[in-house]
Amino acid sequence: MRPSALLPALILAATASAQTAPPSRVDWYRLADLVVRRTWKLAPGDKVVLFWDQGSDRGIAPALRAAIAGAGAVISAEMSPPTVAEQNAIRKLPAAIQSSQRARRDSIWQKAFQSADAAIWLPTPATGTSDQPFEHLVEKSRVRSIHFHWFLPPDTADVNRIDALYADAIAVAPEQLRIRTDAVETALRGATITITAPNGTNLTLKMAPNAWVHRNTGDASRAKVASARSIRDREEELPASVFRTTDISGAEGTIIGYASFDTRSPILSVAFRNGRAQRFESKRGAEAIVAAWHKATGDKAFPAELVIGTNPVLPNVLPSGFMPYYGYGSGVVRLAVGDNWESGGKNRSSNGEVLLFIPDATVTANGRVVVKGGKLVVGQ
Repeated sequence: MRPSALLPALILAATASAQTAPPSRVDWYRLADLVVRRTWKLAPGDKVVLFWDQGSDRGIAPALRAAIAGAGAVISAEMSPPTVAEQNAIRKLPAAIQSSQRARRDSIWQKAFQSADAAIWLPTPATGTSDQPFEHLVEKSRVRSIHFHWFLPPDTADVNRIDALYADAIAVAPEQLRIRTDAVETALRGATITITAPNGTNLTLKMAPNAWVHRNTGDASRAKVASARSIRDREEELPASVFRTTDISGAEGTIIGYASFDTRSPILSVAFRNGRAQRFESKRGAEAIVAAWHKATGDKAFPAELVIGTNPVLPNVLPSGFMPYYGYGSGVVRLAVGDNWESGGKNRSSNGEVLLFIPDATVTANGRVVVKGGKLVVGQ
């Protein structure tokens, strides 16, 4: 899961909050053991890369070190994106020196990934990863990777609850999540899909009968990634899980959604006709996103991917408005418009992907209800 090229302010706030959050009550050693033994299934001698930020770590890094060593694997490299201060200092250098430094860094990082078996992206400030270094490193290697972002809410009062929710959500067995994602896939494959919501959303699109589906179930084992067709297929989000496909077409109608995973974020309205976005409007505070979309080139007008959350432990939205872990709660619907490079799609857009989150949607497939009012109906 990555933020779009134009990062909503909430994503920055949520990521930055990891650096100033209250002391954690999470049993990080229990979670690290799940990551190493259940998600990765590390074998003795496996090489692991840690992509992390010391200032953002709340306890998972030392726990992972212990779990990796306990499995007989080794940490072969550690790397951190530049801090804000480092980025500001770099910008003052001549362009040629900036390019040289960047090339040297990329070469070192790429070699580390190419010789590794697994990699994990721990919480880091979003400002240091806007050029998607982790995703590109995964693309140029064969690592089994994990996104462990631990997105926190901007409300300090919600942090302990989110910590507990994420820990419980990660503990949900991949087999249970696979049943739920499989049920969504079975219902949607080859179907005409209708998405409606109280906010005025009424959109239809089609999923191809032979669509490729990424199933985020918390399994990043060798067996799971053996059939990978995209970078996304070698990236597991923790906590899991979502159903995700880029093979959607024929969009007709209007979708209205939040531009980030919080009901206080900007609201966008996108109207489709003949499979393309014809009207892109701000309903609340999304003027900058709309302006960037109008200036963009490439496949900016095409639906990019349909995502439906399935994790039974994560609520759709907290009373504060925060949607736990990027809207991975069971029944949350997300449509991306524009670029879908990371997920293996053909769309390429200069403004990246634009996201629309709907936590209370109803989804039907050939008339069969899949999600009703933000509640997953199938796979229960």
